Amino acid sequence: MKKIVLIVVIVVIIILGGLTYWQYKSASLISAKPSIKLIYPNGGESLERGSTYKIKWETRGIPATDKISITIRRVPPPPLATEGQEFDPIIFVNLANTGSIDWTVSDMYPDGNYILGINSYTSLPIIDAISDESDGVFHIEKSNIAAQTKYICEGNKTIEATLYKGETMPVRPGEPPIPSGSAKIILSDSRNFELPQTISADGTRYANADESLVFWSKGDGAIVLENGAEKNYINCVIAPSL
Repeated sequence: MKKIVLIVVIVVIIILGGLTYWQYKSASLISAKPSIKLIYPNGGESLERGSTYKIKWETRGIPATDKISITIRRVPPPPLATEGQEFDPIIFVNLANTGSIDWTVSDMYPDGNYILGINSYTSLPIIDAISDESDGVFHIEKSNIAAQTKYICEGNKTIEATLYKGETMPVRPGEPPIPSGSAKIILSDSRNFELPQTISADGTRYANADESLVFWSKGDGAIVLENGAEKNYINCVIAPSL
């Protein structure tokens, strides 16, 4: 009886060892296969026309001398054009395999859902490419940026202001319009703020909830109030164009 049990144990050990070795070899073969993976945008993002984003990808087992191409296609909804796309599907070609590239979203892309495709190849024409595409759709839409302005203040301090449009809000008779825009303010002392627009009879005013910081653009100048007073950013004017 003991011999039978010992034989069974030995057989089980041999089988488990064989399975473990097979799994290890299979994983090694899979990991050794050259691959490319699109990281961003990879689905779910909202990109604005005119803004710049960084397309990112990863490669494994691909020679450093291989080139990269990136394409784009629109998918429903909304309905597509009846004949072809309204834009060039090629975004980049013959890129170095650096893992990323800055992409300024062109005005030629209509509002809608999109997928990027990425290819690694030896040379043009593209043959036997290693490819990937977005796991899901991302969205391209018009920018809600109203203005981007840089101000120079006393002591060479600067303010970078990006103003965003808000939704059009209904106005009741006899009441002032309800502001719905916002602003992102970057100060040269490395502080930055995202401020909602507030009601103002003069210029365009933005402030945080407790009004400890207020940004107020008036004509060619701007005012920054900190706890109700001009403190660090004084006599700010629009920076001259280069």
